[in-house]
This record gives sequence, structure tokens and C-alpha cells, in this order.
Amino acid sequence: MFSRKIVSLVLSAILVLSLAVGFTPAHAVDGQSASIGKTVQQPAGEIVIKFKEEVQLPYQDGAEKALKASRNATDASILADLNGLELNRLFTSLNAKSQLSSSSQTSVFHQYFTAVVPKGTDVTALLAKLNKSPLVEAAYEAPTNISDPSLPYAPNSTPVQPNDDPLYPNQAYGQAAPLGIDAPYAWQFEGGDGKGISYVDVEQGWALNHEDLEAHNIQALPGILMPTSASHGTAVLGVISAVDNTIGHVGLANKATPLINSWRRLDGSSNIAEAILTSVPALNRGDVILIEVQSTSSTSNGAYVPMEVFPAEFDAIRYATDQGIVVVEAGANGSVNLDTYQDWNGKYILNTNSPDFKDSGAILVGAGSSSVPHDRLYFSSYGSRIDSFGFGHNVHTLSAIDLNSTTDYTTSFSGTSSASPIVTAAVISLQGIAKAKYGVTFSPHEVRELLRNPAYNTASANPAVDQIGHLPNLKNMIDNMPAPSAISDTEAPSAPVQLAAANVTSSSVDLSWSASTDNVGVTGYDIYQDGVKISVTPGTTYTVSGLAASTTYSFTVKARDGAGHVSSSSAALAVTTTAPPLQGQTFEVTVPANTPINADIYMYVHGLNNSWSVNDSAYKLTRNASGTYSITLNVPIGTTFHFNLSRGTWGSMETSSGGGYVGPRAHTVTSGTQLTQVTVARWGDL
Repeated sequence: MFSRKIVSLVLSAILVLSLAVGFTPAHAVDGQSASIGKTVQQPAGEIVIKFKEEVQLPYQDGAEKALKASRNATDASILADLNGLELNRLFTSLNAKSQLSSSSQTSVFHQYFTAVVPKGTDVTALLAKLNKSPLVEAAYEAPTNISDPSLPYAPNSTPVQPNDDPLYPNQAYGQAAPLGIDAPYAWQFEGGDGKGISYVDVEQGWALNHEDLEAHNIQALPGILMPTSASHGTAVLGVISAVDNTIGHVGLANKATPLINSWRRLDGSSNIAEAILTSVPALNRGDVILIEVQSTSSTSNGAYVPMEVFPAEFDAIRYATDQGIVVVEAGANGSVNLDTYQDWNGKYILNTNSPDFKDSGAILVGAGSSSVPHDRLYFSSYGSRIDSFGFGHNVHTLSAIDLNSTTDYTTSFSGTSSASPIVTAAVISLQGIAKAKYGVTFSPHEVRELLRNPAYNTASANPAVDQIGHLPNLKNMIDNMPAPSAISDTEAPSAPVQLAAANVTSSSVDLSWSASTDNVGVTGYDIYQDGVKISVTPGTTYTVSGLAASTTYSFTVKARDGAGHVSSSSAALAVTTTAPPLQGQTFEVTVPANTPINADIYMYVHGLNNSWSVNDSAYKLTRNASGTYSITLNVPIGTTFHFNLSRGTWGSMETSSGGGYVGPRAHTVTSGTQLTQVTVARWGDL
């Protein structure tokens, strides 16, 4: 039996910024509109560079100086590609001597640097050049930060009463299913109000002295600069943590311990990945991080996408979930089908059915209507990656016009911003009950599976079309709650076997292995490259990309289960990538003896430049001392092209009728460096 204690739920807020300027929610009622968001201008051309692990740059600002001091030709090449840019740490809380340095799990963060590109630089061309470097794993534009939405300011129309919580009846999202998540049912049980669980809200700013929050004495994590923006964060905290104090609202998980961590760092920079990473040490297994931020990527055509599409944010989220911390992430308000979203490498990283899928372990949240049946709101992201949804409009909660606001409330918090704290509150309640009953919490994977279970939770109006998961139903999940696997699952999975490679190229390899076994169940596999974990995948295949050509790598795989147990490593597999795709194709041309010494001979080429080259200096042959002529072309393997030879004009080429060289000739590049000899019988009338 669960020990019962009726209490209020604690705050678990996620802030994905609300709708773009001019948007009106598809289901807006009573004249209320969704929150409005504006782009915060970043420094011109700020980029992020993730170097490969073998580069081993010192993790310090000005790291390009190490490249300058190196005598290695490859280092000199990447230094040239940087065009004089200064490399600074992305994670300023880390340095070469930090505690994280000793862990292979966290060493990945020492590979990230930022650089500010001067105005007028072609950033697209620069990134293309850097991504071709054998030392760079990824180079991309820093995510554009979005300002907090301006929530409609309206003073509380109902005077606050001292003896009750007068605004709680407006919180439809907390009521019984199918309308809400049924928070009161969870409040009956010890821990169902969030007691014993902590969470960090990652966004921009808050009014911490609000009358419905001040009793929490909410602590800010070190290293943040509190900006003037407070409206959005206060609304998020209100959904989860409004104190049961007879004043206004009641947070759905109000006995949890809220913490805050702003992506506005102390040095004035904007760094979402570091805010996520620095939240981990403040929490224990089973606690929660809420990511209330969205951005646009270079491949989203201006639409908002979840933060995990950026490698640094993905790695920070994955690190948190690997530590047993549940991460809830707003799915963003870009109306994007995440199944069709491609990153800059053309990978479908958010499609759970694609071999490109990268699982951060986070719970991704979409937005549904506040009425039953719950429709997907038009601005919500959707797809197989969305795990759960909450109300995307008409959410009653706290508000603030500045950091000092104490008595403001709103009736129209909206977007995936409002949906995410509703789902987070459900997560906190489940974790609190599990901790109180069993002494341990669920793993991030187990919580996500509970939320995704269609038998327990409330479906949207048209699940196949909406594709936003399910609205949490706490009663059903609590009534059918299994024991956390950490209790019954004391065994690690078996080690993966039959690790094999296929489709080896100069920059990638496809890995496959046989499934591991476990007494409860395998939830995923960790992929290691030269001893460093590079990714996690739910299946038994994975494509490793970003490799250097003509290089030998060692790959291993480990299996993990829902309780966090990790198997021993598979046998190591050595894979040597192929030579670079651009190979020197040398054509040596033997010409008639009476060819003038000063003759200019050109190769007329079609298929490399999409048209016949005519007297193109790039295809001019070089006369050798022996009297022959030659040219070397860099041509990708597999390319077929046609060519003729000329002494300066198209008309001077000999044809089959004249008995000379017959053209055009087809040539296919089939392997590495080749020598193709062409003999010209005569040049016609010399």
C-alpha cells in the first residue's frame, strides 16, 4: 500500500520559447493569444567547432596558439582553415585540469571550442571548409538564442484570499483525465507531491520573490547572470512549484525542490549546453532537468527546433541521462515534422525509425489543445521522437513583469513552453512516489516508457496524424506502476558479440552486432571509438561518420539496461578507412614527333564541370623533358567523364576520319592513383 498524504505537486518547468511574432494559436479561445518570442542577436558569425578526440588541444582560451606552435602539417592545415579565428572554450566552467578530465564519459566536452567570425566573412563557406578537415568532427553555427516571450500582463482579477488557493480551479491541466493529468490523485501518495525530488529549470530569468514562490527560497546555481527577463521562467515555475499557501495557484509538484540555472552566464555569454552540464552536479539520480529553450538551426529554414539537434547540447543531455537524471525538453514551436528533419550532414537524427537516429535519452514534449479531445496545436513539433504532450495554450499560472514582481498571474501561458512543465510535474510525481515506496527512482528510460505507454495515458484526437505522444494520466500510471528495475534488475546485460564493419569509406563505417541478453531487458548500446564513448543507439546497428581517411580506428560496443547496468565490452574491432576520395589521375600524352615545342595542348573535358571545357588553364597539359605531355586531375572514385585533346582550338582536334586520335573518349575512375597513356597519331595539318 502507498502511504497517503494529500499535498500539492512541485514545480518541474521546461521553457521552450513560445510562438513567433504574429502567430495566433490554432485553438486560442476567449481572445487569448499565444506567447510571442523574439530572436536574441548573437555575436556576428559565432560558430562552434568540435575537434576530434585525437587533436588533444589544451582546453583553454586561445587554443589556436597550440596549432601555431605545432610543426605537424595537418595542424598547419586546420590553422589555415581557421583564417585567423581565436578558439575559446565552449564550456568555460571546464579547463584542462578540471575534475571532468579524468572521466572518459566527460572528456568529450573538452573537444568543443567557439570562435567569433568577423562581419563580412562567408560563414557558410568557412563551415564547409572546416567540416572537411580531418581534425574536425563537426563545425556549425552557434544556436540562436530566443528571448523570453512577452506574456500578456494583467493584474489578478480576483483578489488573493488568505484562507484558500482561489486560482486553483482554473488549472484544468491538473484535473482528472482525460482533461488533465490528475495531479490530485498523485497527491494522495507519499512523494506524489514531489517530496524528495529536486529539479533544475534551465532558461533565462525568474521573479523568485513572487508570493507563490518565495517560500521555496529557490537557489540559483553558480555561474549565471540573472537577466531582466522574468515573465517566462516565473510562469514555468508556477505550473510545477506554486506553493500551497492559500494565496493563488497550486503547483502540480509543489513539494519538490526547485533550482534555477540560466543560459545567461556570468561572463555575459549565452551558453545553453553549459547550463545543462553544470546542472548535473547539483542533482541526484532520479532528479530532473527542464530545458525551456528552443532555437533555429542552419537546416530548419528558420523554424524552431529542439536544442538537442546541436551536438554540444546533445552531448550535455546525454551525459545527464547517463547519470540517471531525467531530462524533459520542450519540442519547440516550429511546426516541424521531426521525422523529416535533417542535420547539416543530411542525417535524420530525430527519426526513431532511421539508422541515423541519435537518442539523447530526453523526454521530448509537444503541445496539445486544452479541450477534449486534445488536438495537436499547429505550432507544435511532431513525429516519432515526441514522447508526451501537455496543454499548449490557456494555461493559468504565475507571471512577472520584472525580477521584482510578486503578485502577477496570467491566464494565457502557451506554446511547448507551457506544455513542458505539465509533463515535468508528472515525471516528478512518479519519481517521488517510487522513491518513497521503493527507496529508488525510475531510470530516465523507464520514466519515458511509462509516459509513452498508450494503455496508461490519454491519446490525442488523432494519434496517427497528431504525432505528439500522450497526455500523462497519473492515476493509470500509479495504479499500474511497476517497481523500478534497480530493485529487481541486479544483473548487467551480456557483452555484445559479432561486432562487424561494412560500407567502409574514407570518412564513415557501418557497424553491426548481435543483440545482448539481459534478465529484464536491454535498452540500448554505447558505441566507443578508441576507448571514448561517441554515441548511444537503441538498435544493433550504427553508422560512425566524421572519420579521417586512411586511418585505423578501434571500435567496441557495450549494452545497457533500464537500471543503468552496463555490460562488459565487446571484442575490439579494428577498421581502417579508405584513402581520400580525391585521387590523382595522371594522363600522359604521347604526341607526334613534329609537334611544335611551344605548342599549347589542352584536355577538353566534359562531366567534371558540367560542360565542355575549352582552352581552360585548369586542363592545360605540361610538356615533359622527354617531349611527352601530362596532366594530373583530382577526380572522385567512381566518376565517369569524357575528354578530347586540342592544340588550342576545337577545330584542330583530329577525328576518326582523319586517322588521328579518336574522341571523345570515356574514362571511369575505378581506384586510386592511375596512369592513363594516350597516344596521338598525328595532329592533322601542322
